Amino acid sequence: MEMRHKFINHARNIWERAIHYMPRVDQFWYKYSYMEEVLGNYQAARDIFSRWMTWRPEEKAWLAYLKFEERMGD
Repeated sequence: MEMRHKFINHARNIWERAIHYMPRVDQFWYKYSYMEEVLGNYQAARDIFSRWMTWRPEEKAWLAYLKFEERMGD
């Protein structure tokens, strides 16, 4: 809801709380990194992915990180 109404900082706060309290729910990480990528904040998306990888997620998450880096040209 916050993203639809362009309350970006509110949306960031909600995603931060979600990944803090439920770090094993991959969907929160995907959506948070996607939001930052769509906004053009690529460094924040990269930071989100790197924080996520410390939790040692499943292979699908690693592939998403790889695809992100490929899109960025790294």
